[in-house]
Amino acid sequence: MDSARELLRQSGISATNMIEIADRAQVSRASLYNHFRDKQEVFLALVETEIERIATIALVSPSRAEALYQISREISEHDGLRKALERDGNLVAAALISRDHQIWEEIYKHLAKIFATDVVGVGLVLRWLLGQITAPLSKEHSREQANRIAEIL
Repeated sequence: MDSARELLRQSGISATNMIEIADRAQVSRASLYNHFRDKQEVFLALVETEIERIATIALVSPSRAEALYQISREISEHDGLRKALERDGNLVAAALISRDHQIWEEIYKHLAKIFATDVVGVGLVLRWLLGQITAPLSKEHSREQANRIAEIL
């Protein structure tokens, strides 16, 4: 996964292929294909690991406001996400508008668990975070907006 992450960061999703991933990871191509059907599956696996990592950070935060702030900073400062937008903006856009993908279910479950809120609260948090993918916030704005949203929740 580290090799795939680095290749995707360097070249983007479109310019990376399974052969390069296998070679960088020093695994056989057959082994890679035993785990992943194609590079989109590799990309989704990377997204899932990032969701888990960020959710863990938020779960150990001492307050809702701090959890919101931490998630905001992770999204706003995420180098891989910035590179994906630069190189594969169309693929990122398609992923963001997809409604039925299991990733969205995972994100929703994590947000509901972290913030112990209802559908409306999770929707508010999710919309706020989605905006930061294309328009990252400064640390100050992240803090200010996280505090406001935490008060609403």
